[in-house]
Amino acid sequence: MENRTDLALESFESVNKTFIDGVNVREENGITTVLVLDERGEKAIGKPIGKYITCTFSDFTDDIAIFGEGLDRVSGVLSSLLPKNIKSVLVAGIGNLDITADALGPKTNNYVLATRHIIGRGGVFNDFFNVSSVSAGVLGDTGIESAEIVGGIVSQIKPDCVIAVDALAASSSDRLGSTVQLSDTGISPGSGVGNHRYEISRKTLGVPVVSIGIPTVVSTRVISDKNLDKPMFVTPREIDKITDTGAKLIGMAVNVCLQKNISKQDLLSLVS
Repeated sequence: MENRTDLALESFESVNKTFIDGVNVREENGITTVLVLDERGEKAIGKPIGKYITCTFSDFTDDIAIFGEGLDRVSGVLSSLLPKNIKSVLVAGIGNLDITADALGPKTNNYVLATRHIIGRGGVFNDFFNVSSVSAGVLGDTGIESAEIVGGIVSQIKPDCVIAVDALAASSSDRLGSTVQLSDTGISPGSGVGNHRYEISRKTLGVPVVSIGIPTVVSTRVISDKNLDKPMFVTPREIDKITDTGAKLIGMAVNVCLQKNISKQDLLSLVS
C-alpha cells in the first residue's frame, strides 16, 4: 500500500519518472509548480486537473525567516491563483481546533482580517477589501459536513471566491512543517489520511476555490519498515509551533494579498 499524501509534488515524485504525459513541473527560487494538464496527468499522479504550487522553507519554526521573504512569497503565489477582478472572498478554516495537528484551518481564521461587516460605511473603510471568514468545524462535533457548512454560507453571502485552509498529510517527514501548498482545485478534507469527506471545490460550491495547506502529519510507513495493515499518522515534536506559525503566515498572506491599501504592520496590529 503506497504512502498517502496531499502534496501533488510528492505524488509526481512517487511515479519515479522525470516526465509524465499530462503533467508539467517547474521549479524556481524555492517554488515548485505542478500543472496537471489533462486526464492523463490526473490518472498518473492521482490529483485533479489544475495548478499546485509548493513553497519550501528551511526552518518553519523560525518566525523571522517565515515573515520576511516567506510572507511575500506565499501572498504572491496566492495572488496568482485568485480569479481576476474579484470583489469578495470567503476564507474557510477546515479542521478540528481540539487536535493540534488538525488545527491549522481554524487557527488561521484568528489572523484573517474579516471586513464584510464594515464595507460600505465610507471614509477609511473604503480602503478594505470584502473578506468574511468561518471555521467549519468537523463532522464529529457538528454532525454536518464541512462542505455543507461552507456551501450554505456561500449560497447566502455569495462570495466571488473561497479560500479553504486545511492541514495536509505528507509522505516525506522532511516536508512536515516546511512546505506550503496552494492550489486552484479546491480540497477533499481528510483525503491524505484516508478519511475522505465531501469535496470543497468549484464543482460543489459554484465559485472558484483556492486551497492552502501545510503538511502536519506523516504515515508511520515512512519511519517504520513494518508492514502495518492500518498505519498510524504521526506529527513532529514541534507541531504546536508549526501550526501556530503556519496559521499566522497563511492568515497574514491572505491579508497582504487582499488588503493592498493597508501596510503589513497595520494588518498585523489589526489581527494580533
